Amino acid sequence: MYHSTYVTCLNTSAMLHISIIIYCLIVVASQSPEHDHGDSRKMNDDPAEQLFVRMFMKRRTEQLAAVKRLLAIDSYEKQYKMVSVIAEKVFSVIKSSRVTLESLGYIPGISAFPKDEDTLDALANILENTALFGDILLRLPDISHKILISKHEWEVSLQWSLGFSNQTHLLDKQTQKLVYLASQEINVTERNPNYLNPYSKIHKQKHDKQQSPEQNVAKKKKMKKHKKGPRMSSGTFTGDL
Repeated sequence: MYHSTYVTCLNTSAMLHISIIIYCLIVVASQSPEHDHGDSRKMNDDPAEQLFVRMFMKRRTEQLAAVKRLLAIDSYEKQYKMVSVIAEKVFSVIKSSRVTLESLGYIPGISAFPKDEDTLDALANILENTALFGDILLRLPDISHKILISKHEWEVSLQWSLGFSNQTHLLDKQTQKLVYLASQEINVTERNPNYLNPYSKIHKQKHDKQQSPEQNVAKKKKMKKHKKGPRMSSGTFTGDL
């Protein structure tokens, strides 16, 4: 039922079955007081919504671990092939989940937090797969852009899902930053003047030219000792997480 794209493609650790999670959400939601649409943007005290966000954050931790394994692959060809497979599954899930939500009349930021299984399932699929590809886009930008250029409909789908995810108000602060940075990376949002992606080939080439051979050697030694992921500040993407 649930499309765990990053589990299929990256062999992450075992997770709770989505049906159990959805069942818990439905039970909690059914016991919570009703809210009208006017209050739906401020439902942070809804136990079902809180549980949904906690489970989403758990998935994000697992996704980040999986992406790190992808980065550890020392072959460009293997990375490209893997990202292509992931992208195909990610955007297939996003597309089908979008159809489901639109047919059910769910509007992010306006509709109350859902209680039915189909809506919860589709909502989780979009948020998780958008965040997953956002991670890959920022950490493997050259491969990701090449794939998105070859599949324009995927780029359009990513633009939509980034906007959708941001409007749900269900993202933790770190994922909000991720969505903002990914939106800048594909130019769907105007780039911050200080925006840079240290993982892009162009940036690496410019940076290496500005450094002396001695600095480059010292940098490589330091990178071996301190191997970290990208860091996300409020408006810029500068290297470590």
